[in-house]
Amino acid sequence: MAYPVGMAEPALFASHDDELLVRVYVAQGRTLDDLPYTDAFEAIVSAIAQDADRVADDERASILHRLLNLRKAGKLPRLGAGHGQRPRIEPEAEALLERLLREELGEGLGGRDRLPYTAGFDRVAERFAAQSGLTVDRHDLWRLIAKLAK
Repeated sequence: MAYPVGMAEPALFASHDDELLVRVYVAQGRTLDDLPYTDAFEAIVSAIAQDADRVADDERASILHRLLNLRKAGKLPRLGAGHGQRPRIEPEAEALLERLLREELGEGLGGRDRLPYTAGFDRVAERFAAQSGLTVDRHDLWRLIAKLAK
């Protein structure tokens, strides 16, 4: 979530300690692209949130965004491949998902990393299910989206 100029991000977590966040991330043993909508991500939230039972999706998005920034800064170790096989869908369904993403994000897919735990992700998920007739859980849908952008 972006905050207006001059307004600091609210203190959502017990610690803003990047070292703690990295340690908790590494302990989960999942790659960052494989993390959203998993129990492993919820374990990270629980480890760093002041009150894990009250963490809203925008706060989850903030945690994920912080991890993405740490990865871009070279502060997250590589953890290897994701867990299990990536979900597969037919090319027609993949084209539909890409179209829905472009409609949500604009022309490019570059902003896809900001989708998890947002209303935009929920809109894409709902529209994809309705138009494709496929039932895909949030984690698998995220993995399909992450694959599209690469």
